Amino acid sequence: MDIPFPNMPVLADSVAYIAASVSIIIGLMLVGWGRFWSRMLVGLAGVGLGFLSGDLLVDVMKVDVWVARSAAGSIFGVLGFIAAPFFWALSAGALCSATAGGLLAHYFLSSMPGAVPTAEAPAGGVTLAHWAESVWVYAGQISRKMWIEQGAVMALVMAPVGLIPLMLGLWKQRFITIVMTSLIGAVTVMCGAIIAMVQSDSTRWPKAWSGVMIPLFIIAGLWVCGVAVQYAFALAAARKKKAREVARAQSDNASRGRK
Repeated sequence: MDIPFPNMPVLADSVAYIAASVSIIIGLMLVGWGRFWSRMLVGLAGVGLGFLSGDLLVDVMKVDVWVARSAAGSIFGVLGFIAAPFFWALSAGALCSATAGGLLAHYFLSSMPGAVPTAEAPAGGVTLAHWAESVWVYAGQISRKMWIEQGAVMALVMAPVGLIPLMLGLWKQRFITIVMTSLIGAVTVMCGAIIAMVQSDSTRWPKAWSGVMIPLFIIAGLWVCGVAVQYAFALAAARKKKAREVARAQSDNASRGRK
């Protein structure tokens, strides 16, 4: 990858360890019980989005800024809570489509070396801000060139790859909720663990992109385990519910027969 790896972020010990602990706890909750917390998670995200976008209503509706933020936060929070299954389906489609686009970009760049200029590191190393800016510029340049030169191929590949998970998510909402919450939980757990490890020993921060392979494998393992555990418990709960309904129906039939 042409974008250099960022330097380790500098955080106070208290901030780093609190953030790591919260990330690990929330991540484990999502890995093991994400299907229960999915609506609340999307609802809270909607509240945050509403508070951030509430300032746009101040000039339009001529109201106090906190009134606008509270109203927008409440509306987006309720919408997020209600539409959570649709959000996870859209997220799954977007993730699969983006992954396909990344693979196409890798093939595109390998066949056309030099298509995108290398992002140069500033003096003193690459900060997270520079890294994020480099990724944005890098992805934008690749995307524009690919759509101009290989637009038909991108449409034929990315559209079905994104639409199939979307349709599956709308059909099997519980399954796609489990898959996506387990993935987010696994990533969150790994981020918390990395923050704690590098804060205690800065030499553990990777110096190149090859250093992220082990965390990616751990994320994949946690993800698979989370999906398996959550779906097993969901199926067991469904079987128990069905058994109770059958027993109740048999009891009702028996009581009617005695009458």
